[in-house]
Amino acid sequence: METPNVRLIEKLFYKKIMLYHDLLYCFKHERESLINLDLDKLWSISKEKEELCAKINTTKQEIIAVLDLQEDQKTFELNRTMDLIPGESRAEFQKLYLRLIKLKSEIDVFRKENMAFVNDSLQFLDEIIAIMTGADGSETVYNDKCHFSKSSSHSFLSREV
Repeated sequence: METPNVRLIEKLFYKKIMLYHDLLYCFKHERESLINLDLDKLWSISKEKEELCAKINTTKQEIIAVLDLQEDQKTFELNRTMDLIPGESRAEFQKLYLRLIKLKSEIDVFRKENMAFVNDSLQFLDEIIAIMTGADGSETVYNDKCHFSKSSSHSFLSREV
């Protein structure tokens, strides 16, 4: 691989890292908006996340184009990309590669936490509505030790309003 292509790939890696930083920032703000119930901001964050994901995919395609992969290798894998980098440039790319992996794992943690937060909130609302409507068949929400125990399955969703 020629030196200019290595520099272009390095530039694209930096671009991808910055996009992942922006995506991580979105997930952090999404968490704050979920806690504050700021629905308008949640919609704008959702749109921003979609745009960032599209830009990340475009950058990935640009890297594939620069690497000039054969037809059977058109899928992008960072490990394979590292194998195509010349030895003298590999150390710098290793750092970029590790930074990308770290960002992806941080984003995945925030994504899972946000999903769990939404699911817990919906479960709580379902329980409150079941209590307020006097849904038949719902179990006691609190046991004798005042701990929360789950009632029947999503009674609100299965009950006719």
